Amino acid sequence: MSSEFDLIDAFLAPFGRGTGVVIGPGSDCAAVEPARGQRLVATTDAVVEGVHFDLRRFSPEDVGWKALAVNLSDLAAAGARPRWFLCALGIPRKQRAEAVARRIARGMAALARQSGCALIGGNVSSASEWSVTITALGEAKRPLARTGARPGDALVVVGRLGDAAAGLRPLPHASGARAQRRPRPLVREGLLAARFASAAIDVSDGFLQDLRHLVDSSGVGAVVECSSLPLGRAARSLPDGMELALTGGEDYALVLAVPRRKLAALRKVVDCAEVGRILRGSGVTLTELGQPRPLPRRAGFDHLK
Repeated sequence: MSSEFDLIDAFLAPFGRGTGVVIGPGSDCAAVEPARGQRLVATTDAVVEGVHFDLRRFSPEDVGWKALAVNLSDLAAAGARPRWFLCALGIPRKQRAEAVARRIARGMAALARQSGCALIGGNVSSASEWSVTITALGEAKRPLARTGARPGDALVVVGRLGDAAAGLRPLPHASGARAQRRPRPLVREGLLAARFASAAIDVSDGFLQDLRHLVDSSGVGAVVECSSLPLGRAARSLPDGMELALTGGEDYALVLAVPRRKLAALRKVVDCAEVGRILRGSGVTLTELGQPRPLPRRAGFDHLK
């Protein structure tokens, strides 16, 4: 059976060093050097076997890709350029753990190369199931937050909704399976949108759930026209596709509040859909073809239920 250090060496093999790294893997702490005039933006998230993935349906490469993707999506919502990340592995006491870890690393390294970010450290621990916890670091001159939305702002979605939830159904549509296993963090779109948006959040727990986080943080309300929501191909093929778009989660689309005077300029550089508006008050209401639509009983995913 391989040692802990053999497994670490195998995991590190696919990754390059990256720029701006003063101290990388192998020391107790990493050290990085942000570019002049940039703020360091940090996020952390985990994917856990039995909660976020099932190795009977996900390849280890899918797990590695998704673990990094969900963190890069947070950076995208902040309008931050990914630069570095740390990775902590929880590894069950099973045979061939090194082989699985090596494959997780391959999937993660592929997305890291695409996104221009480097692994700079991490940890390995035994656990009851596989887990991958990422802390991702990026740079932004003016990071976006959930605060900042103002009455009159347009409510805008970048990306597609509902496909990841559709990908959990038996015999899923190909685009649903891809959205669930290999989500694409909208890093480029986030960098461009940051020049125009007043507030942003990514859709991880469900469009309605995450929109509520944004309006609550900003002290405003919102109205959503459901017929304008950009459903993905898999969601459109299902009779309950609208419900999946509203509450499904894990789509990693971006929800933006955009001052109306900046909306036309945003549309010139980012493919997006205007789906509603920010209002005075609080909470979220829905319409469909201009008529009131009831809110779903469940707004999205709750990590503790």
